[in-house]
Amino acid sequence: MNKKWMLEEPLVVQHYELLKEIGIIDLVDKLQLENLELESLVEEAYEIFRKESVEELVSYVISCLSDKFIPSRLVFILNQGVMFNRINILEFHNLKRIESDLSIESLEPYEKFFRKYTETTSFLIFESEIEDKSLIEPLRDFDPQILVPVKGLSGLYGLIVIGPKVLGDDYTKKEISYINRLLKFTAVSIQNNIHYEHSVRDPKTGLYNHNFFIRRVSEEIARSKRTGDRFSIIMLDIDHFKLLNDEHGHLAGDKVILMLAELLTRTLREEDFLSRFGGEEFMILLPGAGMDSALLTAERLRTAVEIMETEYEGRFLKITASFGVACYDQQYRDTQELISGADSALYLSKSRGRNTCSVDNRVKVTE
Repeated sequence: MNKKWMLEEPLVVQHYELLKEIGIIDLVDKLQLENLELESLVEEAYEIFRKESVEELVSYVISCLSDKFIPSRLVFILNQGVMFNRINILEFHNLKRIESDLSIESLEPYEKFFRKYTETTSFLIFESEIEDKSLIEPLRDFDPQILVPVKGLSGLYGLIVIGPKVLGDDYTKKEISYINRLLKFTAVSIQNNIHYEHSVRDPKTGLYNHNFFIRRVSEEIARSKRTGDRFSIIMLDIDHFKLLNDEHGHLAGDKVILMLAELLTRTLREEDFLSRFGGEEFMILLPGAGMDSALLTAERLRTAVEIMETEYEGRFLKITASFGVACYDQQYRDTQELISGADSALYLSKSRGRNTCSVDNRVKVTE
């Protein structure tokens, strides 16, 4: 119902005072205000679903909340792992990001409660009904008032903790309703983002997987064909990994894989793209790097791997790795041929005794 139209209608103008007296005009005002709020919520939901990362999404949600009120504390506790827990905690004080001291290793203990309470819930209810009181203590420092579960097909993906408002009294029913509706959209978007991350990442290391690496290299080839810029890829493989598993067990092998993934991540540039390509095989995309630069990077990584130690059951395990480097300079026909070039270079390193770096020196087909 449009109030402007009503006020232009002769019969409404004629009986305005009566309509005002019996509450029709106020009802129209209320309905118009609710309609505007719903339109605003739909626009916010649309923007929420367009965000491409959890961090970008959280930043937008904070901007929405700041238009209504400012929570003194706001904490997003999200499990972004697949087979293993990978808890990501985003904490805000007066809507400003701060480093978090919160330590939660798993959301699994909270599952039972949020199977019963599936929507926005008072912390007082959580506090009174949770069976394991040790689960309350990590959250109490935030003076929490509202808890919002992030639930998906696989269970509880996250928990959003909201503290009291900076200004004003307790949250009103209207504000709680807004929080509930806004964060429902947020929870779905977080689920979608986590599901997407799961589809492109290796479940054990959290690195990008084989298929996504190939897609990323294909994109880089297309860009290189437009700009003429070169780039390189590195393939590396742990030497004698089967012997390590046979001697120390697969759990030891898993820990070595995780340590190596962390080492490579720390050592590479921010713009480099790291992937777990297979069991003990990793691939690296180096945008803008020619052959000389890529070979230097491979040698730096080889040295870092050689001195790395992995502690396992009181023993320190050491490994080496072999590296193969291929540079794309538009002489390779496609992604598969480029990766094959790095694989051939890796095979050359293996044949030279391992723990070394080689480049692809095969004759390449020109376009």
